[in-house]
Amino acid sequence: MDKKTFEHTIRQNWTSHFGYPVETAQKTGVTLLPESKYDGDKIIVLWHIEKHTFIQFDPVYFSQLDQLVKNLPANTSLTGGKIQEIWGNESILSSDVGLLYYLFPPDLPAYAPLQPFSMRQLTEADAEAMSILQKANTPEDVDEAYVEVTHQIAFGCFLDEQLVAASSGYERTGFLDIGVLTHPEFRKKGLGKAVVGMLCDWAIQHNIIAQYRHNIINTSSQHIAESLNFRLYFKSESIFLG
Repeated sequence: MDKKTFEHTIRQNWTSHFGYPVETAQKTGVTLLPESKYDGDKIIVLWHIEKHTFIQFDPVYFSQLDQLVKNLPANTSLTGGKIQEIWGNESILSSDVGLLYYLFPPDLPAYAPLQPFSMRQLTEADAEAMSILQKANTPEDVDEAYVEVTHQIAFGCFLDEQLVAASSGYERTGFLDIGVLTHPEFRKKGLGKAVVGMLCDWAIQHNIIAQYRHNIINTSSQHIAESLNFRLYFKSESIFLG
């Protein structure tokens, strides 16, 4: 797959996920997508896919969002900041920004960790080791990482019998969506890079594009993405309303 085909596939996977042709990504504008799965959750999620913004949200906000979009200047996309500006800070409980990276297969660098660490694929037999690793991290880190031995594919880095870093992935919107979790005492040793690298290698062998997402404030995750030559393509914004 050449770079042009790779980038076309990224756009197409996302626009197809929302039910639109790939050309939509290259048109400035907004598509509103009320979601029954968000019914009562008071949430708005904006996906900025190239030039276009797809918005999934609790259906109760359709009228307000529709009016807001109609009042936008021509060829303008909606942002979380604009919603906050118009609706007021008091209406928003919290918000966050996510970054979406993709790896062009030829760009994957070497990723093996130094001795005495070893790596292998994880199975459900490693559930207890995973549980111990999760308990060593904060609940927030575990929630954002979302790493499980029951996912489609998972790899771990070990020091003797201790699982000190793990990465897992599953197919989502046409990509292998990757998460990573490292023991706090073993960070900054390249272990997160190593297990994510193994997952990327698996994705390449299975002809699936590797996708890496993280909260914009998570600089450790950003470092892993950049160290493996992932490129930032898109952004998401989640808004939780009061």
